[in-house]
Amino acid sequence: MPAVAPVSIPRLAAARADWQVFAFALTIALLNGVLFGMMPALRSGRTSATSAQDLRAHAGIAGGQDRIRGALVTVEVALAVSLVVIGGQLLASFVGLLRTDPGFDAKHVLASVIIPAGDRYHTPEQHGLLFRRILDAVRVLPGVQSAGTIDALPFSGENHGGLIGGGTQQAAAEVDVVSAGYLQTMGVRLTEGRWFGDDDMKESGDGVIVNNIAANHLWPEASAVGKRICVDCSPENPNNWKRVVGVVTSIRHAAMDEPQGASVYLAASALENAAFLVVKSDRPTAEMERAIRESIAQVDPNQPVFLSVGMQTLIGDSLADRRFIMGLLAVTGCLALAMAAAGVYGVATYVTSRRTQEIGVRMALGATRSEVEALIFRQGFLSAAMGLGIGLGSTLVLMRLAGGVLPGLNYGNFGHIGIEVGFVSLTAAIACWLPARRAAKIDPMSALRQE
Repeated sequence: MPAVAPVSIPRLAAARADWQVFAFALTIALLNGVLFGMMPALRSGRTSATSAQDLRAHAGIAGGQDRIRGALVTVEVALAVSLVVIGGQLLASFVGLLRTDPGFDAKHVLASVIIPAGDRYHTPEQHGLLFRRILDAVRVLPGVQSAGTIDALPFSGENHGGLIGGGTQQAAAEVDVVSAGYLQTMGVRLTEGRWFGDDDMKESGDGVIVNNIAANHLWPEASAVGKRICVDCSPENPNNWKRVVGVVTSIRHAAMDEPQGASVYLAASALENAAFLVVKSDRPTAEMERAIRESIAQVDPNQPVFLSVGMQTLIGDSLADRRFIMGLLAVTGCLALAMAAAGVYGVATYVTSRRTQEIGVRMALGATRSEVEALIFRQGFLSAAMGLGIGLGSTLVLMRLAGGVLPGLNYGNFGHIGIEVGFVSLTAAIACWLPARRAAKIDPMSALRQE
């Protein structure tokens, strides 16, 4: 019997890529928060006006300082655009991944890990007898629609790869040993032929069921039912030929973000190789789990059930690392956006306060409040607009370069990109509009008297 791997083992490559994304996002956030937050403070700390001559010199370089502030705002907004767009693309990809059909009925299937223990289950015959008694006990439970066994459960971390061939054609495939009733329990659909029966589970049984991918690859222009297929043939075992009795739809076995591949299901000696019990039921998962454990205890009080969990939970656990990274990335993107908005608002407010007398003069000469508001908004939004353009251009280039390395970056998804850039633009616009609205309410006489 194959060793049972730990449940919910994430794909290391995907996890590594997600951590790279988060490291990139965190770096940008630190640049936003530390660099652009500390620089104005450091500059103001070094600036002191101790005399009228110093004040005049300070006024002389005010324009240069305003340009520096505008440049900082531009870079800050550009970095925020990069974070929001990349984070939005990855989050959209992750949401799409959550909605991906695994190919089986994960909602109503409960899986249990059962490894026969004790001195009574050393031989394959004893192993098979135990699972036969367990299946018989579980199938009569109230609410149980069907039950079956498998040696390598999808999303458990257990994968049995092999080579299959039908004449000159060969292909890599997932090769699983399943009992009669397993495929029906998982909700896999039969497209051609028949299901496994009890006779197929005998040691001499030669029937196999293939998925549509394997059938289309080996016999693209003919029916697969009745064809002979060699499973894991090798020089040491050249005659392991089986007969196809059915074709079923494809399921995802290792991960939700991997493409579906060829699969072959064997039934011979299924109970002797079983390690997982699957049960389909409409009863609540916790209630069904207790009932299964009690049934197995009645079969053998000393036989432990190492794990009972719904297939939905297994799928969710396989995405746990990515979900955690996406959550951190979302928080980081929101913080970067908030910092950019605060920077735009702070610079716009400061520049507006320095132009109070100018605003008073304009209003005294006949400028309306709406004209003043539009003037301040336009000048404040200019730096942000430059940052939006620079950030969008650099992000598109980065996405095109890194699309093959970081999963989920869709360069051509311009609809989502437009929404994300629009969100940053709206945030920057609000940050510019608030000081402009306040400037439009300035009393001209009070502004003219201000020193």
